Amino acid sequence: QPHDGVVPGSNGKRSRTAPAPSQDVKLARKVSEQEVRKAQRAWSDAIKQISKIYLDGGDYVAAAGKAAGELYGYGHSNVLFKPTKASDYQFRPLASDALSYFVGGSAVEGGIAEDAGFAINGGKGW
Repeated sequence: QPHDGVVPGSNGKRSRTAPAPSQDVKLARKVSEQEVRKAQRAWSDAIKQISKIYLDGGDYVAAAGKAAGELYGYGHSNVLFKPTKASDYQFRPLASDALSYFVGGSAVEGGIAEDAGFAINGGKGW
């Protein structure tokens, strides 16, 4: 049974167009190298955790939804996520579109057919 695709911060609506850009976006300061490395570490740890849960037969879709909400800021600001392996739908402005990429289009209601599940390595795990 496919997951409904709703993740923390998502309004649950599916669309192939990005939300209107915010008028009030301002950069308050530069991002430090330490902050970048911390974000990279959090991202790689999330991918490994999702994969482990998948291989152990657990609810990897819920784990991926939680990670997407925490790591990408869906629901807090506009997100311009461009998945590495996406070609048909190259940008994923909605959290549900990102979830499809991470766990596979067949695991998410209304998922994107080209998505094999990056976080689960196309079903092989990492």
